Amino acid sequence: MLCVSGHLVVIFIVLTLVFMLKKIIITLIILIVLAVGANFGLKFYAQKKLPALLREQKNFPYNVDYAKLDLNVWAGNFSLTDVRLMPKASATDTLKNTLEARIDEISVRGLSLWQLLKHNRIKANRVAVIRPDATLHFTKRKYNVQDDAEKPFRQIIQTGSVSIEKGRFQMLDSLEHPKLRLANIDFTLTNIKVDSSTVEKNIPIRYRDYTFSADSLYYNAGVHYNITAGRLSATDTSFTAQKFHLVPKQTRKQFAQMIPVENDQFNIQAADINVHNADWGFTNDTLYVHTPEIVLGGVNANIYRSKEPKDDPKRKKLYSELLRTLNFDLKAEKVLFKNANLQYEEQIEFSKPAAKVSFSKFYATVSKVYSPVGKDKLPLTTIDVQCLFMKKAALRVNWSFNTLDTSDSFTIVGHLQNIRSEDINPVSQPLMNVTTTGILNDVRFTFNGNRERGNGRFAIKYDDLKVTLYKQDGKKKNKLLTAVGNLLVKNDSKGRLTETTPEVERKKDKSVFNFLWRFVQQGLKETVLADIIPKDK
Repeated sequence: MLCVSGHLVVIFIVLTLVFMLKKIIITLIILIVLAVGANFGLKFYAQKKLPALLREQKNFPYNVDYAKLDLNVWAGNFSLTDVRLMPKASATDTLKNTLEARIDEISVRGLSLWQLLKHNRIKANRVAVIRPDATLHFTKRKYNVQDDAEKPFRQIIQTGSVSIEKGRFQMLDSLEHPKLRLANIDFTLTNIKVDSSTVEKNIPIRYRDYTFSADSLYYNAGVHYNITAGRLSATDTSFTAQKFHLVPKQTRKQFAQMIPVENDQFNIQAADINVHNADWGFTNDTLYVHTPEIVLGGVNANIYRSKEPKDDPKRKKLYSELLRTLNFDLKAEKVLFKNANLQYEEQIEFSKPAAKVSFSKFYATVSKVYSPVGKDKLPLTTIDVQCLFMKKAALRVNWSFNTLDTSDSFTIVGHLQNIRSEDINPVSQPLMNVTTTGILNDVRFTFNGNRERGNGRFAIKYDDLKVTLYKQDGKKKNKLLTAVGNLLVKNDSKGRLTETTPEVERKKDKSVFNFLWRFVQQGLKETVLADIIPKDK
């Protein structure tokens, strides 16, 4: 009897479990059907309604078309493929700049439908824009953050990351000419938040960090120059550029004919430019840029000036004044030049060769490059240079100044050793109508200058010096003056430094390098060529 009762209990329990399991299975099936139905329903709704909703958004100035939408409601994932972004015809007159884009895919992961529907908040784990090809049509109208960026982002946007993969971007000017091109862009921005408070800031979004890279850069830098670069990469604390090139658009003669007054033409290349551990942002609407080190490697720079255009009467600022007048907070502890080659050329007229000064194997450390913004006092800015002058002689230079000194005082100390005087002829013949032979064993100078005048000490030791003087055209020898000159000039300094204390007035329409050259030139006149060429008063 007990056995039968036990069996009945077991059977009852089993039947109960079967019944409950059946209800659970039916419930799960219903939930799955509802979930699938809801997913398909919402997907169908989105596919039908999304284009209309986008068109009806009056504050959004663009039409968005796409070939396919994939939506998973419960995972919060959706993607758009073959997306087209075009400005609305009604918005082209109000937009400062217009954007056109074709995007292979836009992928959103972890979208919170509750936040979107209940709070009008876009919140997602990740947004990826894959292979976009975008063109910005830039007008002459000034770009305005509030007008061009704030309006589309009034609702709150918060996402773990936004990434661009394998993108292309170009900017066209008002004449539809290329202004900027970037290829193969990869970009990631993490922990992003945009709302009505952030768009009013100088940086209209909040984020934790970013990474950026591109394979090539082209930038139209104005009438006279293009800028190109190879690989670019950046984070929120670093920047690297490879194969940087500032390229002149005109030949030297064309450039000289285009400019109304004298100006330098630059042709600058750098194998790489590196900035590490940088900190930048805004404090009370003032930009700050702080970095412990900027490194420029493999720089090749040519600076050319034609003297055929009219003189520029404008006063040229010395470097201390240039730093003093910066309107942002700059603090670069060191700027390093590694293995650079620099050449300066000055041509009085096209019928005569240009005077050339070259500095090769150029290594320099520029320390304490500060602007005065946000600082009560500043240390000395110093420039220490080691290089070969005219590819032959060892040259060391130390240059120092204080940015806050309104007299723009500076000191330049130089030491040149063991150079044949013939190696200086590419400079002395075009500018002084003089060539020399012999050995310059030791040249030393200390030049103290300011915005008004300069003076100092110049000393030289030389052997076997002979001179040749030329007529005014700089080509034909002046035999009489040459003969007289070699009778008057001292052929050597008898193993001692010959010293003088040159004084020169600054030509305020000329650069600091012209100022230094005139000091050195005067020192040469007073020591080596004292009886041939009068002092420059």
